[in-house]
Amino acid sequence: MINVDNKVKNIYYMLCYSFYGELLNEKDEAELGSEAFDNIYNLFSLLLCLILKKEVKKGLHREYIGTNDELGTIRGKININETINKNSLTRKKVYCEFDEYNENCLLNRVIKTTMYYLIKSNKIGKVSKESIKKLLNYFNKVDIIEIKTIKWDRIKFNRNNMSYKYIVDLCKLILNGLIVSDKNGNNKFKEFLDDTRISAIYENFIKEYYRKHYPELNACSKKLYLTNKPLTSYIPMMKTDITLTYEERMLIIDAKFYNKILRDNYLNARCKTISNNNLYQILTYVDNQDPLKKGNVYGMLLYAQTTDEPSISITDTLNQHKIMVKTLNLNDDWQSIRERLNIIANCFKTDTFQ
Repeated sequence: MINVDNKVKNIYYMLCYSFYGELLNEKDEAELGSEAFDNIYNLFSLLLCLILKKEVKKGLHREYIGTNDELGTIRGKININETINKNSLTRKKVYCEFDEYNENCLLNRVIKTTMYYLIKSNKIGKVSKESIKKLLNYFNKVDIIEIKTIKWDRIKFNRNNMSYKYIVDLCKLILNGLIVSDKNGNNKFKEFLDDTRISAIYENFIKEYYRKHYPELNACSKKLYLTNKPLTSYIPMMKTDITLTYEERMLIIDAKFYNKILRDNYLNARCKTISNNNLYQILTYVDNQDPLKKGNVYGMLLYAQTTDEPSISITDTLNQHKIMVKTLNLNDDWQSIRERLNIIANCFKTDTFQ
C-alpha cells in the first residue's frame, strides 16, 4: 500500500466501504498512485474513476427517455398543436412525442457533470485529469446539467442499475459537499467536507463493513415509529444508524462523529460527561424495540475518537437495558480499527459484552 499516514489511509478505506461496499483490490490500489492522497479532490476523483471504470466496460446504463421532434414519419404520438404551430405539414412532416432508449438519462448526466466539475478544479493532478478524460469519452452523448437543478430523488435504482448506486452516492457527496456556489452563482471548490458529511461517511463505513464481513448480522438502517399512527401523527419517524440482528438479539449502534465527545457537567466542574441527548436517543431506540424490557436489545454509542480526549469503553444497565459507550480511533492503523469492529461483532454474537 502507498506510504501515507494512517489518517489519510483510513479516510481512503472508509470511502471505499462507504461508496464501493468493500476495499478495492491491490491492482486497483496500485493504479491510485501517491498523487491520490495529495488532497481530497484527487482522492475522490481517482476513487470515482476506479469504480466507474468497472461499470463503463459493461456499457453505459440506458433508459427510455421522453423526447419530441419534427419527423418525416409518424413515431409515438402526434402533437397536433405543435404540428400546426410549426407549419410542419407544409414540409410533409409532423411533430411527434416518443420515447427513445439511450444513455442521456439523469443518472449518467449526474456522473458526467461530476467529472466535468472535478476536471475544472486546479487541485486535480495530472493522473486524475487523464483518468477523467478517458472516462468522459464514454459520455459523449450525455449532457452536462446545472448542479442546483439535479433532482436526486428522481434517480431510481433497480436490478439493472443497482451497481451504479455507490457511484451516484459518491457524485452526490462531491457535488453537494465539495462544490458550492457564491453569490453570483459561480462554482467554488472547498478544501474539506463539513462534519455532517464526514459523519455520514463514518456511519456508512461501519454499516458496510459489517455487511461485508459479517453478513449473518444483517447490518442495516432500521426505521422506528414512535407511535401506532405514523401517517396521522406529528411524531416523527426515527432511523437507526446501524442495526445488527443475530438469533433473538439486536444491537443498535449510533455512530457519532464530533469534535468533542465529553461535555462539561454544570453540577460538577471537574467531571465531564457524554451528551445527555445522545444517551436519550439510544435509549429511545432500544425502548422502541424492547418495550417489555426482555433484555435482548442492546444499544451502543460508537464515537470517533478525538485527539485530546481519553479512549472510552463503558457497559452499563440503563432503564433495564444494556447500553455501551465506546470510541473508535480512526488515527490507529487499519488493522487496529478492524480488530475493534470485529470485537464488537463477536461480543454481540456470543453475548459477551463486558
